[in-house]
Amino acid sequence: MNRFYPYVLITAILSLFLLSMSIPGNVSAFGEKGGTAQYYAQTSLESQYISEMPVPKTVIKAIKKGEWTEISHPVPPTDVYIKLDKDIKYAIDHQMNIYDLKENRAILELPDKVVHQLTKDMKKLYRIHYGNLITWNEANSALPRYSSFTVLDLDTGRTFEVQRRAGSYHADVQPLTNEDTKIMKEIYRGTWSWDRRAILILSQDHKYAASMHGMPHGKGALQNGFPGHFCIHFQDSITHKSRKMDHAHSIMIKKAAGEWLDHTEKLSPAEIVDATVLSIHQHDWFILASVLDDKNRVLLKEKIKFLEEIELVKRLSDLPADRDFDTKLYYPITVKLYIHRDTTGTESRQVTFQLYRGSIEEPWTVDLDNLIQQL
Repeated sequence: MNRFYPYVLITAILSLFLLSMSIPGNVSAFGEKGGTAQYYAQTSLESQYISEMPVPKTVIKAIKKGEWTEISHPVPPTDVYIKLDKDIKYAIDHQMNIYDLKENRAILELPDKVVHQLTKDMKKLYRIHYGNLITWNEANSALPRYSSFTVLDLDTGRTFEVQRRAGSYHADVQPLTNEDTKIMKEIYRGTWSWDRRAILILSQDHKYAASMHGMPHGKGALQNGFPGHFCIHFQDSITHKSRKMDHAHSIMIKKAAGEWLDHTEKLSPAEIVDATVLSIHQHDWFILASVLDDKNRVLLKEKIKFLEEIELVKRLSDLPADRDFDTKLYYPITVKLYIHRDTTGTESRQVTFQLYRGSIEEPWTVDLDNLIQQL
């Protein structure tokens, strides 16, 4: 062996050690040349429908050199993340705060230049990811009877083809083929259901925000293995029976348009009740987390398994129509709920939703702990 070999080896190891010590902590995450940082849009980390866009150097630099603050509360509900190579590492909320998903810390104050860049990027990413919010009258013209178009399910990312057959207040549609029927049923986990789902309608280079249910009913004309038709709702669509806009469809339409998180700031107590019932019934924890405050989001993480045992929950009584809550900080609403669990069967019971807010400027939220005790 060359007698200089040990000295060469020691020198090389020492050089590598000194080099690693000279690289700032966050640089290695992005790489010296910016790495492969991408914005990631998805309604939850489990969602299979994803849109990507490169993260500009301005934002990367802000993350590297930003002042991180430890946080004790969970990351707020969001639909925008930053992915580094194959790892989703950061989340961005609608106030343009950046959260480290693994280290329980956040950058809560960013330079105006960076906030402006993030705001511009989020608008562009939303245009890529979500659908345009159009009224029923506009949809009725854009998607005439017998037109065919693509339905994209926002959570699974799966698509299938449909044809509009009828509908005066919303679109009555049918899957085009047996394969389309099969895909639609798989989206509903193998069981036809009245559950509302956020969808995008893809037609002639346009992308529209909409909501569908998954229950065949009425008549069907196509040879597609689908026993009837199902309904697709747009903004201002109404149901045949009530002649009113269905609140569950409205929630899903706003989710499909990327407007739901901002809309939660304006929800009334009655709308919070409906959103809570919908989210528990459909196990949509993105919707439920969005109407909770920090304390209740912590509890949600602990109680998801309990809530998942509820197979069906439906409101049986009407909600209050008055608006005497405007100057209040506490507002209880009692409704009758139909609840089904496979383990204990079905029952109906009176449940009081304890709704509160810190000030009249803050959004309403629901006391999840109190609610769970009644379920």
